[in-house]
Amino acid sequence: MAQVTVTLDEDEDRVVGIIKSIYGFSSKNKAIQFIIKEKGEEIFEKELRPEFVQKILKLEKSGKFEEYASMKKLRAGIEHA
Repeated sequence: MAQVTVTLDEDEDRVVGIIKSIYGFSSKNKAIQFIIKEKGEEIFEKELRPEFVQKILKLEKSGKFEEYASMKKLRAGIEHA
């Protein structure tokens, strides 16, 4: 696990403190981790690559679906889509 030193201004520190209180975290460290995870999900799940969307739409229309024996094989199939 990486360790990072972060300098927060007064308002940023207040936000972290509020998040800590609302969610009942035991430390500001856990509140910052929560904020990063939430924002990260928002960023990464916000947009799908257009070519991936087109491929999924094409599969839906054709009714051709593949079964995968493991998550590793599924990931390999998705990465090469």
